[in-house]
Amino acid sequence: MSVEEFEFGGEDELSLLETLDHVLDSGLVIAGEVTISVANIDLIYVGLNLLLGSVDTIENVLAERLDAQTPRRALSSTSGEDDTTRED
Repeated sequence: MSVEEFEFGGEDELSLLETLDHVLDSGLVIAGEVTISVANIDLIYVGLNLLLGSVDTIENVLAERLDAQTPRRALSSTSGEDDTTRED
């Protein structure tokens, strides 16, 4: 998946609807983490991973990733004999 740059001129205004349409069309990932510590002792760690997009966009991205991983899985599973099926 490629990274898109979304630019608009200084005179143009970007409406909330246009922004939401662009985010749902291409998807948005927000990742972050917060650690609360006292005297260099970590007390609380909060991790955030947020995926925002339309169902079609997310399904397409997941399908692309699974298709990209399938040849590696197929090669690794057929590269050697399975010990449970081998007869002595």
